[in-house]
Amino acid sequence: MTKPRRDGEPDTLQKVLERLTFLDPPIKKFPVTPEDPAMAVCFLDLKDVCYITTKADAGREETMFMTSGKKAYYSNLRLSEIEERLKEHPHFLKTSKFYLVNLTKIRGLKMSAARDLWFEGLEDPVLNAVTNTYLAEFEKRFS
Repeated sequence: MTKPRRDGEPDTLQKVLERLTFLDPPIKKFPVTPEDPAMAVCFLDLKDVCYITTKADAGREETMFMTSGKKAYYSNLRLSEIEERLKEHPHFLKTSKFYLVNLTKIRGLKMSAARDLWFEGLEDPVLNAVTNTYLAEFEKRFS
């Protein structure tokens, strides 16, 4: 386990996040369903996305992109299809069967049976965001 800094964030997490911010991702925007019905498609800036999930929100079954501005955007693509499109993106990692997370947006984590993650701009943590199946890869990215 890493030694916590005074502000409570582990040194290792801080170092990894600093390195990730300098990587230039191959895909910078992703098509989502527009809010304006006059538009056919809207392009969401991936640097603003905290996480992508398949969990239904307010009765919607689409895949949801949650931004640090607390705004949700939707896509008809399955999480596996989005994961495939983002496989070369250095900032996104699949952390459970329901989540792809933007590693640069993580601001804290709770270590228990599964990992709960806090993201920039969002007040509440995402519970069980990192499950045991994906834990080794998550820890590898933060070592």
